[in-house]
Amino acid sequence: MSEQKPQVDDLFGDEDLGLDAAPPPREAAPRRLPMRLILAVVAIIAVALFWYLSSAHHEKFYIRVDGDVVHVERGYYFPVGSGSWMPNRAYEAFKLPPGISPERTGAMSAEEVDATLHRLFVTIAQRELNNLESGNADVAEDMLMRAQKLRSTSIADDRKLLQMLGDVAFRRGLKEVRGIQSRFDEALAQFQIAAMRGGEMYPGAQKWVDAISRLRAEFRRLAVDSGLDPDLILNEPPVLPALDKLLPGDAPAEGEPAPAPPAEGK
Repeated sequence: MSEQKPQVDDLFGDEDLGLDAAPPPREAAPRRLPMRLILAVVAIIAVALFWYLSSAHHEKFYIRVDGDVVHVERGYYFPVGSGSWMPNRAYEAFKLPPGISPERTGAMSAEEVDATLHRLFVTIAQRELNNLESGNADVAEDMLMRAQKLRSTSIADDRKLLQMLGDVAFRRGLKEVRGIQSRFDEALAQFQIAAMRGGEMYPGAQKWVDAISRLRAEFRRLAVDSGLDPDLILNEPPVLPALDKLLPGDAPAEGEPAPAPPAEGK
């Protein structure tokens, strides 16, 4: 019997043939951004934030009161800090009168600071114009001229300011009237003396007395028509001493009250 051939299965045993199994596939490592790129992005964000904060702060305006002086300031082109801002006359420093202060201070927009200054200027001007005894027309005019220079003044505002400047001229006219009336009173006193004594060369003194008296009465009427107290506009009329007490050549000293002439028929 021929030798038996080994079965095919016997040729492949369970023994380890020493062959390594194929390694598992490697996962791709995550890619990291270069450090320079990260730093560049951070720098860009920081610069953009700085620019935004600086721009926003530069658009802030401030009204500062130092004692009795008002200053207008604008934020620096930087996240903090402010300095004087005077693009024209309206924003220059000015002195506050007693009892008046800005309605607002601190950070404001350009429109808000203009509105606050406008109200402040008008308030000061109105006080000076309303005070017939001690009001200063020059101060009122300065405030109104400043208000006209504000950057956000409306047409309606300009119209009102122009009317108030008319009031300034009226107040100056009243001041001149008081000066003229004072001189007229001095002349009236002399004409009254002349009328009581009679005149050889100039006999028409009484007509001058009548004319000046009518002018005084007209001034009083105009004051009342303008809503003013005539006693604040006109001085008291002169009062002359009695004729029998007035010696020849005597006359009231300048500035002293002069008496009125005696009634006709006495």
